Amino acid sequence: MTQRLYYHDSYLTRFQARVVSSSTTEGESVVYLDQTAFYPTSGGQPFDRGVVGDIPVEEVFEDEQGLIGHRLSRLIQPGPVECRIDWERRFDHMQQHTGQHLLSQAFVQIARLQTVGFHLGADYSTLDLDGENLSPETLRKVEDLANAVVFENRAVTTRVVSSAEAANSGLRKESKREGDLRIVEVNGFDHSACGGTHVRATGEIGAIFLRRLERVNRQIRIEFLCGRRALASYREVIQTLDQVARRFSSAWNEVPPRIEKMAEELRSLRKTFQEKNKLLAGFLAASLFSSTPMREAGYRLVRQVFKGEELDFLKTLAQSLTAQGPCVVLFANEAEQAQLVFAQHASLPFDLRLCMSPACQIIEGKGGGTRTFVQGGGKNKLGLEAALAAAEDRLKP
Repeated sequence: MTQRLYYHDSYLTRFQARVVSSSTTEGESVVYLDQTAFYPTSGGQPFDRGVVGDIPVEEVFEDEQGLIGHRLSRLIQPGPVECRIDWERRFDHMQQHTGQHLLSQAFVQIARLQTVGFHLGADYSTLDLDGENLSPETLRKVEDLANAVVFENRAVTTRVVSSAEAANSGLRKESKREGDLRIVEVNGFDHSACGGTHVRATGEIGAIFLRRLERVNRQIRIEFLCGRRALASYREVIQTLDQVARRFSSAWNEVPPRIEKMAEELRSLRKTFQEKNKLLAGFLAASLFSSTPMREAGYRLVRQVFKGEELDFLKTLAQSLTAQGPCVVLFANEAEQAQLVFAQHASLPFDLRLCMSPACQIIEGKGGGTRTFVQGGGKNKLGLEAALAAAEDRLKP
């Protein structure tokens, strides 16, 4: 078994080891050491980076035999080697993982919710809880309790105990692992079975910030940040708020009501715009319908290509046209992509889905709808005229 140095000292950044075996398979080199301070991906925590000798570590993993493999960019021969840990990445993971322990215990105490999942990502971390609802007030209480433990700078210690001793030690969550267990204890607050890397005292975690809540598979997922990540997020939020406040020429606390007022004005303008568009579509539809000759089959065909028109307006115009009487509408629009809108009077026998299919092939896209109304889009904006021609060829009962 590989001796895991990080079990006993998470602050170890440089160590001597011996390469006991190395191999290359399909261009990938894997090295096994007699001892390592590199943490392998496990328990929601990503692997450590650094160098073995002078070769960057690309991945650290635990294999089926419990050995820790180090994937390198090139092979290194058996023998003694000096290794270094990427301390900035390691300490960031220590802050996030220890912060997770505090949050998990805080959720138990405040909301009686157990942690059922943890993921430490590159930008933020998440906790999955066995519940479906949490109020903003409860979240603030959890955040306050976790940060209170940070401010108290409680000791964080680790020890290895037997499974029997662990069962009687007041673990936050029962461990199903057999044999000896590594226990991480936040003095007087939390006891957990965990093999990860942690800080020596809670003060090193820094501020803990609950940023977002969402419901996933009938569980609650909490997005959180600790330490340097929380500080970086605070700076980003303050910079954004300052930019918005400057744009409004107002103080920070005046921004929310100003935005709400602007949103209300926008809703009113959008409603007015839609009403005027409907009136315009009605007038234009009457003009197009009357100026389009009747076909021998007893309907009018309005076929037109637009450029840069609003799609919603074209749909309103198509519906206004079909309300005039028996007609088929074939509209194409050159916008950010090629757009198609086909409609017909309910009395006509055509199935416009059969017209849309060849048209979408030409514009290299897809579409769908009902027998009387379909729309589609694609990337070939040069094929709009050909697409309408192909659609018209399919106008058969």
